[in-house]
Amino acid sequence: MTTETKGFQQKHVFWIVVSLAVLGQIAWGLENAWFNTFTYDEITTNTQPIAIMNGASAIVATVTTFYMGTLSDRAGKRKPFILWGYILWGISTAAFYICKFFPGVFLQCMMVVIMDCIMTFFGSTAYDSCFNAWTTDISNKTNRGKITAIVQIAPLISGVILSFAGAVIDHFGYAMFFISIGALVSLTGLIAGSRMLDANNLKPNQEANQEGVWKQIFGAFQMQTFRANPKLFLVLASICILLCGFQVSYAYEMIFANNYLGISKTYATLLTAAGLPVMVIASIWTGKVCDSGKGIKALWIAPLLFVLGAVLHGMTKNIILILAARALLYGGWMSMTVAATAMFKNLIPADSHGRFEGMRMIFMVMIPMIIGPEIGSLLINAQDVSPIIYIVSGIVAALAYLPVAKLAKMKKTASEKDSVK
Repeated sequence: MTTETKGFQQKHVFWIVVSLAVLGQIAWGLENAWFNTFTYDEITTNTQPIAIMNGASAIVATVTTFYMGTLSDRAGKRKPFILWGYILWGISTAAFYICKFFPGVFLQCMMVVIMDCIMTFFGSTAYDSCFNAWTTDISNKTNRGKITAIVQIAPLISGVILSFAGAVIDHFGYAMFFISIGALVSLTGLIAGSRMLDANNLKPNQEANQEGVWKQIFGAFQMQTFRANPKLFLVLASICILLCGFQVSYAYEMIFANNYLGISKTYATLLTAAGLPVMVIASIWTGKVCDSGKGIKALWIAPLLFVLGAVLHGMTKNIILILAARALLYGGWMSMTVAATAMFKNLIPADSHGRFEGMRMIFMVMIPMIIGPEIGSLLINAQDVSPIIYIVSGIVAALAYLPVAKLAKMKKTASEKDSVK
């Protein structure tokens, strides 16, 4: 790993990347799985508030990433956004349980949406916009796949840690779980955020500073931006479609395990953790493939693995087969995420890392988390908690091959032109 940060040793950068990535993913993992389950267990079994919460937080995450990423580009600084963002992210995570104390189910449902959006604002400021932009700042095309793999392995490490979440909740309750994770996130942000340095080549964007922030943000949506970056948007479209499929089932994974498979929270989290070794292998392999310039290869293989895993998961109650299904599903998801993220970062305009992280959020967070959970909620409300959510998850994800095929065709055409020259 190379870096252009002032007098900073590579090992320091490595551990800062790992610690911020892991604790950030623990916070997001808690939100994605356990805010939903807490709402279902202790407030209402109607899944519509869960879908609304996921959609609202995804919109907040996207707008925040655009705005705060653009501000960090203009300021030429990532560190203060990351440091204070993590501290406040942890505090807002710890405070989520207070939703239970409001009178009436309607007000409690409203508060879970509001509290999730507050938590998401700080998390997206710290992680989605500025931490992700910082990892782009300190890397280049020769090592970006490896750094992306490290960041994408973070959910796996966080998954191992969160595999104990069910046992903690079963024995101590949601309040202790939320407070413990929140404290760890704030502490990590304080320590790692204080130690990190911005890249030497990160300077205030003088051209951007002559425009208003919102004018600069909306400039990303001009047709010329899409015309100038067709490969970038095809990469984003492919991961967007697969993640829409992923969110159909993932938003309700713990609810499915508890209520359909009849597995306790303790064992449900261990069941999820069992697929982590495959995700590690998929991340490392994909990182190497991307660094060799063959990321398109991963984009062909990943959706197939995901679809096979999703369909198998929806066709069985056998625990061994479910383990195999999750290995395929998670392996495909992780390989697709690493490949798309690495390719996206290589295609970002050099002076707009922070702003384009917001564009990434639209395709990788906002759209999937609005569409996927809503589809899942409609299926559950129509047929109760059933395997249909996994079957539909696989069907939606298979559509990712449409932009992948277009991207491969563009690459083949470009190669043929180069060979003629």
